[in-house]
Amino acid sequence: MAELVSAGRAFARFENGEVVFKAEIGALSGQVGQIQGVWVHPDRRGQGLGTAGTAAVAERLASMGRVSSLYVNGFNHVAKSAYARIGFTQIGSFATILF
Repeated sequence: MAELVSAGRAFARFENGEVVFKAEIGALSGQVGQIQGVWVHPDRRGQGLGTAGTAAVAERLASMGRVSSLYVNGFNHVAKSAYARIGFTQIGSFATILF
């Protein structure tokens, strides 16, 4: 996390000294940056913070000349809706198999 902060790839919104939104740019190539760790404080969910915050991170990637990428669990309909409002579209699916 310290590396992401020092590189300017960690984002948070604080209100009254408390984190209400956070996300990071994880994997970063010359063309693409992956948004990860999107989180909204449970008391603030449903108020648009996730959508606005994720859009700001995507704008930061665009200013760096990168395309934004992210992945979301298929069952997380709230996040999928938020990402769709920003303009993300699904281009693939994958599954993790634990054994």
